[in-house]
Amino acid sequence: MEWDTGIVLHTECNDDDLAYIWNGILEYNRTVGPMLKYPPYEPLNLILKDSAGKVVGGLQSKIYLHCIFVSALWIDEEHRKCGYGSRLMAEAERRAKEQGCEFIHLDTFSFQGIDFYLKLGFEVFGTLADFPGGVVRYFLKKTL
Repeated sequence: MEWDTGIVLHTECNDDDLAYIWNGILEYNRTVGPMLKYPPYEPLNLILKDSAGKVVGGLQSKIYLHCIFVSALWIDEEHRKCGYGSRLMAEAERRAKEQGCEFIHLDTFSFQGIDFYLKLGFEVFGTLADFPGGVVRYFLKKTL
């Protein structure tokens, strides 16, 4: 669909297109935002593997502006309820504190890990309700 002379809307994109957009946001933030005082986003990823080298869990996060955002935490079903999720979160928090982070934040759905995060000391600071099936999206924060 052409929007303007020479400007065309595409619905398919590749990794390079997405990286270009993300890098544009980062560059803008570096020039006008508080990122000038802090290092850019730094990944903090932790992976659990069994003795055969198979991934059985992990945590994906990024550190920015003296906080850490956890984008994913997953433990293989066979290894759940063994404390690995709590230990991954504790390790991420420890490493984040070492880098000067003041809080950790994440989001989860009502059918995922809300009770898990509440037990770890997180507090809900926002919700999006009314998803189909009565699902709620929770936004959580914990001071480190």
